[in-house]
Amino acid sequence: MPGLLGMRVTGEEYRANLTGLNTFFGAVLGFVLADVTTTGLLEFAQMLLVTAGIVISILYVSASPQRWTYAVLTMAMIWWLPRLMPHAANAGRLQVTLAVWTGMTVFVEALWWWQQRRDSRRDPPTA
Repeated sequence: MPGLLGMRVTGEEYRANLTGLNTFFGAVLGFVLADVTTTGLLEFAQMLLVTAGIVISILYVSASPQRWTYAVLTMAMIWWLPRLMPHAANAGRLQVTLAVWTGMTVFVEALWWWQQRRDSRRDPPTA
Protein backbone atom coordinates (compact mmCIF):
# COMPACT_ATOMS: atom_id res chain seq x y z
CA MET A 1 0.00 0.00 0.00
CA PRO A 2 1.37 3.43 -0.85
CA GLY A 3 2.22 5.53 2.17
CA LEU A 4 3.67 8.97 2.68
CA LEU A 5 4.51 10.51 -0.72
CA GLY A 6 3.26 7.36 -2.42
CA MET A 7 5.90 5.13 -0.83
CA ARG A 8 5.67 2.27 1.61
CA VAL A 9 8.56 1.64 3.98
CA THR A 10 9.66 -1.98 4.15
CA GLY A 11 10.94 -3.65 7.30
CA GLU A 12 14.45 -3.58 5.87
CA GLU A 13 14.22 0.15 5.17
CA TYR A 14 12.91 0.77 8.68
CA ARG A 15 15.86 -1.13 10.20
CA ALA A 16 18.29 0.64 7.83
CA ASN A 17 16.87 3.98 8.95
CA LEU A 18 17.53 3.18 12.59
CA THR A 19 20.97 1.73 11.88
CA GLY A 20 21.90 4.83 9.90
CA LEU A 21 20.67 7.16 12.63
CA ASN A 22 22.54 5.24 15.32
CA THR A 23 25.76 5.13 13.28
CA PHE A 24 25.60 8.81 12.35
CA PHE A 25 24.75 10.08 15.82
CA GLY A 26 27.28 7.73 17.41
CA ALA A 27 29.96 9.41 15.31
CA VAL A 28 28.62 12.91 16.02
CA LEU A 29 28.51 12.07 19.73
CA GLY A 30 32.21 11.19 19.57
CA PHE A 31 33.03 14.64 18.17
CA VAL A 32 30.81 16.37 20.70
CA LEU A 33 32.29 14.47 23.64
CA ALA A 34 35.78 15.37 22.45
CA ASP A 35 34.76 19.04 22.77
CA VAL A 36 33.15 18.78 26.22
CA THR A 37 35.60 19.53 28.98
CA THR A 38 35.26 18.62 32.62
CA THR A 39 37.08 19.74 35.74
CA GLY A 40 38.38 16.30 36.65
CA LEU A 41 38.22 12.55 36.23
CA LEU A 42 35.19 12.15 38.50
CA GLU A 43 33.21 14.67 36.45
CA PHE A 44 34.34 12.95 33.23
CA ALA A 45 33.18 9.59 34.58
CA GLN A 46 29.85 11.17 35.56
CA MET A 47 29.49 12.62 32.05
CA LEU A 48 30.17 9.22 30.47
CA LEU A 49 27.74 7.47 32.80
CA VAL A 50 24.93 9.95 32.17
CA THR A 51 25.55 9.99 28.41
CA ALA A 52 25.67 6.18 28.22
CA GLY A 53 22.36 5.96 30.09
CA ILE A 54 20.74 8.38 27.66
CA VAL A 55 22.14 6.56 24.62
CA ILE A 56 20.81 3.24 25.95
CA SER A 57 17.44 4.87 26.48
CA ILE A 58 17.48 6.20 22.89
CA LEU A 59 18.17 2.68 21.62
CA TYR A 60 15.27 1.39 23.74
CA VAL A 61 12.95 3.80 21.91
CA SER A 62 13.34 1.61 18.84
CA ALA A 63 13.63 -1.75 20.60
CA SER A 64 11.17 -1.86 23.47
CA PRO A 65 7.43 -2.50 23.46
CA GLN A 66 7.32 0.50 25.83
CA ARG A 67 8.99 2.75 23.22
CA TRP A 68 6.80 5.78 23.93
CA THR A 69 7.55 5.59 27.65
CA TYR A 70 11.26 5.45 26.83
CA ALA A 71 10.87 8.40 24.46
CA VAL A 72 9.41 10.54 27.25
CA LEU A 73 11.99 9.27 29.77
CA THR A 74 14.83 9.98 27.35
CA MET A 75 13.67 13.52 26.66
CA ALA A 76 13.34 14.13 30.40
CA MET A 77 16.90 12.91 30.98
CA ILE A 78 18.14 15.15 28.17
CA TRP A 79 16.26 18.12 29.64
CA TRP A 80 17.98 17.49 33.00
CA LEU A 81 21.42 16.91 31.46
CA PRO A 82 22.90 20.32 32.43
CA ARG A 83 21.75 19.78 36.01
CA LEU A 84 23.22 16.26 36.08
CA MET A 85 26.55 17.54 34.73
CA PRO A 86 26.96 21.05 36.14
CA HIS A 87 30.76 21.04 35.79
CA ALA A 88 30.88 20.02 32.12
CA ALA A 89 31.71 22.90 29.82
CA ASN A 90 29.90 22.93 26.46
CA ALA A 91 27.34 20.39 27.69
CA GLY A 92 24.76 22.25 25.60
CA ARG A 93 26.10 20.67 22.40
CA LEU A 94 25.82 17.25 24.01
CA GLN A 95 22.24 18.04 25.02
CA VAL A 96 21.31 19.18 21.51
CA THR A 97 22.96 16.15 19.87
CA LEU A 98 21.10 13.71 22.11
CA ALA A 99 17.80 15.59 21.68
CA VAL A 100 18.02 15.58 17.87
CA TRP A 101 18.97 11.87 17.90
CA THR A 102 15.97 11.11 20.11
CA GLY A 103 13.66 13.24 17.98
CA MET A 104 14.74 11.54 14.76
CA THR A 105 14.33 8.10 16.36
CA VAL A 106 10.84 9.00 17.59
CA PHE A 107 9.98 10.28 14.10
CA VAL A 108 11.06 7.01 12.45
CA GLU A 109 9.18 5.00 15.07
CA ALA A 110 6.04 7.11 14.69
CA LEU A 111 6.03 6.69 10.91
CA TRP A 112 6.54 2.93 11.22
CA TRP A 113 3.82 2.67 13.89
CA TRP A 114 1.41 4.73 11.76
CA GLN A 115 2.10 2.59 8.70
CA GLN A 116 1.63 -0.68 10.63
CA ARG A 117 -1.59 0.60 12.17
CA ARG A 118 -2.90 1.77 8.80
CA ASP A 119 -2.03 -1.55 7.17
CA SER A 120 -3.75 -3.54 9.92
CA ARG A 121 -6.94 -1.50 9.42
CA ARG A 122 -6.91 -2.06 5.66
CA ASP A 123 -6.10 -5.76 5.90
CA PRO A 124 -7.93 -7.09 8.97
CA PRO A 125 -6.81 -10.57 10.08
CA THR A 126 -8.87 -13.43 8.75
CA ALA A 127 -10.16 -16.16 11.00
